[in-house]
Amino acid sequence: MTRPNNRRRVGFIPKIRGFKPVGTGKAELEEVILGEDEIEAVRLKDLLGLSQGEAAREMQISQPTFHRLVLTARQKIADAFVNGKAVRIKGGNIDVGESFSQPCHWRRRWGCKAKRVHEDMPQCASPRAQAEKITKIAITSTDGKLDGMVHERFGRSRKIIVYDKTKRSFDVIDNTTNMNSPQAAGIQTAQNVAQASVQVVISGHLGPNAFGILQAVGIEAYSASSMTVQDALKKLEEGALVKLAGPDVEGRW
Repeated sequence: MTRPNNRRRVGFIPKIRGFKPVGTGKAELEEVILGEDEIEAVRLKDLLGLSQGEAAREMQISQPTFHRLVLTARQKIADAFVNGKAVRIKGGNIDVGESFSQPCHWRRRWGCKAKRVHEDMPQCASPRAQAEKITKIAITSTDGKLDGMVHERFGRSRKIIVYDKTKRSFDVIDNTTNMNSPQAAGIQTAQNVAQASVQVVISGHLGPNAFGILQAVGIEAYSASSMTVQDALKKLEEGALVKLAGPDVEGRW
């Protein structure tokens, strides 16, 4: 008897379920099937830049299994791009990680239908209740000080303050390299923030690339313009900050 594969934990369910080459009818195209576990492997390794060991732990599989997933996914993507095939995303032996789940309708889809469970979900709580469950926050900063101003541009922020509510202390990430980068500053800054294991980002504004990465790893983003870091943290605690549903500026802003 063939031994069944262990389920792979995924933290992202794609909203878009397929792609096809422009200008070619769907009926004329060959199709490549990409599993949801394969998409997750590529997301963790190639988009978020995790090491193979870190990504394997996120998916709760062995490193050799993760390596095979990434190779298979990349081969399928290459086949589709080079040979002009359509891509359909479906299947895969997966479990959705509870801590990664995104909007409430995703979590209900995966079995969390009980009213009590639904009300306990962070995404369904009031702003103040959500704030009470947040323990680690990243705030863009002009100078790395709590009484300094929140930086208006996420990717071009000079410093990132990582505030731990439990310990009432903070660390500072030097973001100067990304601030001066000619391109992909938002992407790299988002990756650095994700590696700091924060639950929330506060900044003046976020572009589409940075917002997409934060959303993919379950980090919520809030807008805080023309105020100090300390004031922004206080307003978050009071539920008075504006939560971003999407990027609020164009790319390369």
